[in-house]
Amino acid sequence: MNSVDASDRTNGLLAAGGVVYAARQSGLYRLGAGGEERNLYQSWLPEQDLPTLAVATAGDLLLAGIHGGVARSQDGGASWAAQPFRAPAPLVTCLALAPGFEGDGCALAGTFEDGVFRSTDGGETWIAVNHGLFDHSVYALAHSSLFADDGIAYAGTGSGIYRSENGGRLWWDLTMPAGDETVLSLALAEKGALYAGCEAHGLLRSCDAGESWEALLETDGALNGVALARDGAIIAQVDDGVVLSRDDGASWSAVASENVDCMALEGDVMTLLIAMSDGSVRQLCI
Repeated sequence: MNSVDASDRTNGLLAAGGVVYAARQSGLYRLGAGGEERNLYQSWLPEQDLPTLAVATAGDLLLAGIHGGVARSQDGGASWAAQPFRAPAPLVTCLALAPGFEGDGCALAGTFEDGVFRSTDGGETWIAVNHGLFDHSVYALAHSSLFADDGIAYAGTGSGIYRSENGGRLWWDLTMPAGDETVLSLALAEKGALYAGCEAHGLLRSCDAGESWEALLETDGALNGVALARDGAIIAQVDDGVVLSRDDGASWSAVASENVDCMALEGDVMTLLIAMSDGSVRQLCI
């Protein structure tokens, strides 16, 4: 894919239903396979940049993390409404739709300094759910694949990981190997293994809900993203590069060595999308 102004950095990518979305400093973009792209906010805010940090989608519903709350579209981005959070206006850093979202409308939003917000009506209204969450800088969220039954969710924060067993209404912190550490990315495997990308301690994995941890990848830089492929491959973004392991973390090979803003995995077709700092988006079959 070709792309945009190199100064317009990409904060998040999402591939869903054959469509690719890029959350950028100037807005939320839909990217076409032929390199065409469209800022979905143009009909809403035609002369205003709206920095967007995260995006989530289910069918025609789009949610975008912005300053002050969430932008919501029910028609695939044709029209938008802002869903503000409580004052002071927070910066939404991450979004996670629960499995079964189409039925129960449950979603979580993480913010930079105001903790976690929860919606149970498809993102139309949000309430703060911070009981037990003592670090309100949230960088990553993840739901259990059995969330409808077990209510398990995780939040990666500036000082570690918090776990909830009731859909985010109550949290408690997990013990990390190096004590307090900033967790920038999370991924949950189908069988429950939790992967945590840390700012200073690489990629960690727990197979017992955070009781114990193993180091899968030690790095000198921040582990900004982690994705799990259907065939068992583990993909990690380290600083501005991307590496991949096909042997459960025993060895790693470089996919992109530098200039990566962020990445996303299109699971159905096993395609890795990489947003580059020059504004381009690359597609790699893994």
